[in-house]
Amino acid sequence: MNALPDKPRSIRLRSFYGFSPEEDGYLGWSEEASRDRMLGLVEDGDLFMIYGAASAETNKNERHRVLGFLQVEARPIRDVDKASPLGLKRKRDNGWAEKWSHALPVVRAWRIDEPMLLETIAPVTYRAEAGQAIAVWNPELTPSEIDLALKVKVTEVNVFGEPPVAETAVKKRPLAEVYQPSRAFPGSFGDRTSTYVDGPTHLYLARFKGDSFAVMGLPKPQFDKSDMIKIGVSNDVKRREEELNCGFPPAAKGRWKIEMNSQLYENKAAAEAAEQAFKDRAQKELTSLGGEFFRGDWMKAQSIFASVPGASRFGGK
Repeated sequence: MNALPDKPRSIRLRSFYGFSPEEDGYLGWSEEASRDRMLGLVEDGDLFMIYGAASAETNKNERHRVLGFLQVEARPIRDVDKASPLGLKRKRDNGWAEKWSHALPVVRAWRIDEPMLLETIAPVTYRAEAGQAIAVWNPELTPSEIDLALKVKVTEVNVFGEPPVAETAVKKRPLAEVYQPSRAFPGSFGDRTSTYVDGPTHLYLARFKGDSFAVMGLPKPQFDKSDMIKIGVSNDVKRREEELNCGFPPAAKGRWKIEMNSQLYENKAAAEAAEQAFKDRAQKELTSLGGEFFRGDWMKAQSIFASVPGASRFGGK
């Protein structure tokens, strides 16, 4: 049996103007080629150590400070696929709408609990005169620097688009301790391949059962009865619901429930076209939360789903 690693395979340096995974569930690059280059270097479960950029856009007390750690999944997305409305608005308001749009999804995040200069953890990898190059190339920490990083005390925080962190999660603990439970990415030797067999595919509509405002790190408005909604496609709806909920701890009170699914479309492309038809109308009648997520009246969402060509004859799982 393969043993799980006792520390991350890799931790890379990355500078930000701030640290807000609760709003931005992605790690982005302005150039697609830069993101694609990183795709060839990282694996699922690798970490990025985020520090405050030496820039006027960064709060003075965060410049050159380690802000937190992001755990990524090695697949390409766009910023809009995993950004909150607030995060996208902040980009627009600052004139950054076209920046960092080629991305990798973030699956977990930890915020630093104690102020710490970057040079304290990365004395070899970080050099002030090479700041621009580091921002572009995101170098790896050395093994000794990873050991230093694992001693830093952190608290896990919510990531937009991911299940919320349990209230019982440990806080202010060394990264080495809190990283270990997340190791659902055991490595293996040899080439990695995946196969997708196209065929009949369902369109489904899921509703979050629980406090969906807490998922986004927001207080629930008084008397609000809106739901968080997800549209998607799958050739196995039951399995897909299990996948949506697999990241929740057993004690969590919130769960996704797939409440509607279409009859089978001929193939995945046809189902994805139906998904896009739902999104196009939902953008006007519901509130987009980025990607395939929306907030709004559940009855309205059901009506939109029923109006999608090919999805009018639907039912439960």
